[in-house]
Amino acid sequence: MRVDRDIGAIERGDGPLRQGVFAHSTSHKRRLGLLIAGALTIAAGLGLPRLPHDWAMRVLSPGWMPHQIVQLLEFSHDIQVALLAERPDKPHPEIALVLITDETLAALPYITPVDRGLVARLVKSLDDLGARSIGLDILFDQATEPAKDEALLTRFGLTRANLVLGGADERTPLSARRRNWQDDFLKRAGKPIGFFNLRYDVREAALTHVIRSRAAPAEGSVFKMSFAEALARSAGIQSFPDSRRISWMRSPPDSETFLVVDADAILAAAKDPGGVLSMALENQIHGRIILVGVDLLDRDRHPTPLSVVERSDMLGVAIHAQILAGLLDGRTLDDLNQHGVAALGAMAAFFGVLIGWFAARRKLVVTILIGAGTLAMMGLSLLVLWQFRAIVPMAALVATLVASAMFARLVRTYVVRE
Repeated sequence: MRVDRDIGAIERGDGPLRQGVFAHSTSHKRRLGLLIAGALTIAAGLGLPRLPHDWAMRVLSPGWMPHQIVQLLEFSHDIQVALLAERPDKPHPEIALVLITDETLAALPYITPVDRGLVARLVKSLDDLGARSIGLDILFDQATEPAKDEALLTRFGLTRANLVLGGADERTPLSARRRNWQDDFLKRAGKPIGFFNLRYDVREAALTHVIRSRAAPAEGSVFKMSFAEALARSAGIQSFPDSRRISWMRSPPDSETFLVVDADAILAAAKDPGGVLSMALENQIHGRIILVGVDLLDRDRHPTPLSVVERSDMLGVAIHAQILAGLLDGRTLDDLNQHGVAALGAMAAFFGVLIGWFAARRKLVVTILIGAGTLAMMGLSLLVLWQFRAIVPMAALVATLVASAMFARLVRTYVVRE
């Protein structure tokens, strides 16, 4: 009778022999899961740091990870950068913006190109008010009235302040006629120049509309630096940080990030050099770096990380000013270094395998754990940005987490037999 009971227990699967085999099988699967986790952890730790920092946007998005998810992860960076951006108590002490508006051009017969006589009067007025440097964020790529074009070149030669011009480099679509005119005009001006590009190229603009980094010069271009970098060089800054991430500043409470003056006020002050307006503007302009730009309705405005909190896109000349301010102040915002990427990538791969392996038959649990892991990485990203001023490659880490979890789940479900 005892033998019959033991045989029945074995057939039912609750006897000591069956329990021993099951325990051995579970232990084997656990060791195999940990072995896979270790292998993928090493692979992620060695591989991720060697990939370009923008590979997630250029490879993951067109590939298997939906573009919307990549954009969402980049948006999480923007929120973090905006929330942790420096917020001074008053406008930047060294930079001011002079804006040509619709009202400035109202009495003129055309809006574009900007009247060269108007530009010449602005340059002279700012020079007389004691500007330290003057940067013209105005594209000179075609002829207007010949006398005014020549008068502007003459004014450039008489200006005492450091004068910086800009142009569209080879990555900007421009007809051969206009490019030749631009190059000849800038050569005749004989002043430092920088490119206006806020993005690298058209392809980058198609991937994301948000301005996050200052563009690098094109290989072999006559423009050796950006417009903001040329202005910084005119102010005595000789070296620039390796990171091209823009270190943004939020606007002070109840004020603007930079002093903003209408071009109309500058021109009005020039008519009465000893007047109250002229003296007031001289106190504001003297010794500053002045960026002259055009502020027309719905033109030259771009989303930035600060758009999340400022609730508006930023004028192109203001973005140049943001870049310049970071260079002058020595503020930097970098991508996480290779050691940090390796550590976080290894961590994402390890926990991804654990999720996929031990919750292989529970799809809802796997989904919840991946979501929780993503939120945890966002929190860690915020901490790293706060403490080290470095951007964590969230898209790459989430892709590593998901890929590791899916790989482990497939192996556990279809390769390892129960």
